[in-house]
Amino acid sequence: MNMQPNNGQMRRARGAFFRRGSFTQRTGLFVILALLALVAVVGVGWQWQISVPKSARDMWREVSDTAITGQVKAAFALSKRLSAYEIAVDTKDGVVTLSGQVPSEIDRELAGNVAKDTTGVKRVDNQLRAEPGLKPSEASLRESSRVADLEIHADLRERLAASEYLSGNEIQASVKDRVVTLTGRVQTPQQKTGAEQLARSLPNVAGVVNQLTVTNPGAAQTETSGVTERVPKDKELANQVSFALFTERDNFANVGAIKVESRNRAITLSGKVSSRAERALAERVARSVNGVRVVSNRLTVSL
Repeated sequence: MNMQPNNGQMRRARGAFFRRGSFTQRTGLFVILALLALVAVVGVGWQWQISVPKSARDMWREVSDTAITGQVKAAFALSKRLSAYEIAVDTKDGVVTLSGQVPSEIDRELAGNVAKDTTGVKRVDNQLRAEPGLKPSEASLRESSRVADLEIHADLRERLAASEYLSGNEIQASVKDRVVTLTGRVQTPQQKTGAEQLARSLPNVAGVVNQLTVTNPGAAQTETSGVTERVPKDKELANQVSFALFTERDNFANVGAIKVESRNRAITLSGKVSSRAERALAERVARSVNGVRVVSNRLTVSL
């Protein structure tokens, strides 16, 4: 049997081979084009990574430095020792530079430590100069006085709203140079006195001008019962003791936990304090209030 392929078979085989070759060539061409496109995309991406992110990183550093500068200045503003002095703050790449003058080396170190403790600060270049006898600037004093007036006003409004004895009255308050002026109306003379005592008990208050009008000045004298007349007096005395304790709040862990009751000028203290020293202090403060006849100390010491 003749096993050799004839001419027709050979022609068909060659055609099939070339067709396969054409397909292979097309596939290779597609691969090459895809690789070129990928190189182009990578090239563009590389160029973007080199140029755009660099400016973006610069912008981010700028924003971050600005935020750090603001945080350091805010921390200085909260410091009673530093807020009155003009301290310049500049930040570059997380490094904070302080310049200006403060009255002592201790204040200079304090400013450096405050800046160092601020989030994001890498290092502090403390160029502050210690100038003994340096006085706060007039602008700082005015700003400090204004802030103190606003804080007193806010504290007073809060305390008036929380007082059961005084709430419901038309009491307005204004504060200038730490002097409180009370205007409006209250119902009894005792309430007028209580509002003034409340204002005087607030921290940093230099004085009180009481211009409150009493709408029922004869209320205490028109009571026919000795018991009913005594009630507002007892309540007023209890308020005075509470105000006196409040002025000593820095010496108590929680002065609000101390309850004060008054009957026939006898004060009863109850509630919890954190130490025997606080218990003794509360009794001493209560005894120092004018009009208190005796103090019953029922405060307990919480362990």
